[in-house]
Order: sequence, then C-alpha cells, then structure tokens
Amino acid sequence: MSFLGMDHGTREIRFYLLPENLGFSIPRRRAARGGVLREIERRVELSQIELAAVTHGMGDAISAITPVERVENRGVLPGGGAGEHVGGGERAFDEIAQSGIKVVVIPGLHRGIACLDERMRALYSHMASAEKVGIAYDAYLKAKQELNAESLIVSDISSNTVNIAVREGRIAGAVDACLGAIGMLHGPLDLEAIRRIDAGELTANEAFSRGGAVKIFPFSDFSEVLEPKSKRARLALNALLLSVEMEIRSLTALVEPEAIVVTGGAGAHDAVFSGLAERLQKLAPVLRTDEYSAARGCAEIARAVHGGAREILGIEVEV
Repeated sequence: MSFLGMDHGTREIRFYLLPENLGFSIPRRRAARGGVLREIERRVELSQIELAAVTHGMGDAISAITPVERVENRGVLPGGGAGEHVGGGERAFDEIAQSGIKVVVIPGLHRGIACLDERMRALYSHMASAEKVGIAYDAYLKAKQELNAESLIVSDISSNTVNIAVREGRIAGAVDACLGAIGMLHGPLDLEAIRRIDAGELTANEAFSRGGAVKIFPFSDFSEVLEPKSKRARLALNALLLSVEMEIRSLTALVEPEAIVVTGGAGAHDAVFSGLAERLQKLAPVLRTDEYSAARGCAEIARAVHGGAREILGIEVEV
C-alpha cells in the first residue's frame, strides 16, 4: 500500500511516495510533452497506490480537500493565476485523475477556507496556492516531531516567497507572493512597476514575474545570487533575506511561533537558511526541510485522509 503526493511547482512537478520515502521530479515542459504516469510506474505499480493527493495552481475554486471526481476545472477559478503557464501541471493532473487511482485535490488558501483568521479573509482574496498546504503539513509534522510545536511560521522561498502561519495546529493565515516578500523571480508590485503598467510598458503579470531578486541582480541561475560573486549579487541576496525576515516577523501578529520552518529551492540553500536562522533564532528555533516538502506533505495528507482524518491543519476533508 502506497500513498502519492504531487506538487505542481513553479519549475518542476515533484512527486513523493510513502512509505517508500521516495521523491522524484519531472520538469514541467517535459511533463507537458510526455506526461507523468510512465515515470510514476517506474517507481510503483499504480494498483499499489491507495490514495493520491494532488495540487494544481491557485486551488481557489474548492474550499476542502475534495475527491477529484467532484472537482471542476482542476480546482481553479476561471482566469487562472499569476506566473508562467506551460501546461505540464494540467497534463499531470488529468493523467492522474483519469488513471483509476483514488485521488483527492488540495485547495489553496483563500477567503473560502473557514479555518483562516477572519481578518486575513477580509484583507485578502487569496493567500497561497495549493502546494503550500502540503508544505505547511510537512513542516507541521517536522516541528511536532522535533520540538512538540503546535504553532509555527513556515517560509517557502523559491521562485516566489510565501509565508504561512499555523496556530495551535490550524492554518491561521498566509502572505502570498504578490503581497509581501520577494522571491528569486517573483515579487510584489512597487510604485515604479505600477507606473510602468499604467504606461502600457508591461502587464501586471510580467511585473510580478520580474519583481523578485532578479530585478536587483539579473541572473540566469539561482546560484548566481545564492553564491554571490559580486557586490550587486550580494545586495540581491541580502534584500531577499530582509524582505523574508520582515514578513516572518509580521506574522507574529497572528501566531506566537514555537518554531520557524524554512524550505523551498532557495530557502533550503545554506546562504538563505543560515542567514535567516541567525536573524530569527531568538524568536523561535529555526528548522529546514528539503525541496520535496510540498510533495511529501501531500503524500502525508493522502495517508492521513485514508486513515480517517476529517481535517488537515483545520482544512475540512470532504468525503
């Protein structure tokens, strides 16, 4: 008996199998061309997968962890979301949904999620895409196991940055990539970006997709910022660290953290993790997870739902 988690990430689609503790990834463009089932079958027979938990995009058309047969448009509202559209995630979702495997779909964090603090729901229509729920659950299990922590702040730093507040085992709120801290590529729109949009020089989505560390130091690979060789690259890294620290500290208005968990393609890198740990260790112990955090968290959600769980971090499970 196996449980499968799928993370529809920005650059890759990641999978995780439990109890095998096996993670693997497929670039989104390759998934768009060739699909994903063959890659899954190389690791496990589909008939052995008891339940899969998957994410897709914003996840804002559903408000509970929902059986895939009850989900329309892959759980996404018409109009999509921000960022690059490739098509790999759509093909992966459809293949798994039509494979005969039992599947549940994880929602994003938005106004329809009842466990969120009502003030956050009043402020923001959308707070995090669906894979962040997987990340939050993986981080919660780690913090619970290592520190017996029930309240924590989770910081996912990669192409974009999203921070999530978990209060006494329930998600209380989050700050989405277009609202607060910068990531490597994406970031909120400042006044200069708004003026350029109004002038017709670029779209809001283009401004968002260039609003991260890349606007300070244009790079072709994350390592150019994470392992800086120039003053400007070092400035981009330090600005990223400052913006993330500011956002984490802002979430202490919602939760008194017993742990801070840092993850993501940039967050797991020593330069980012050590920089944040040094700045935040007096606030709470700082832990780290790897790039498979979202997929592993989704697999853990699948295992918990199969075991009878009726809510995950406060999010209802629809049966």
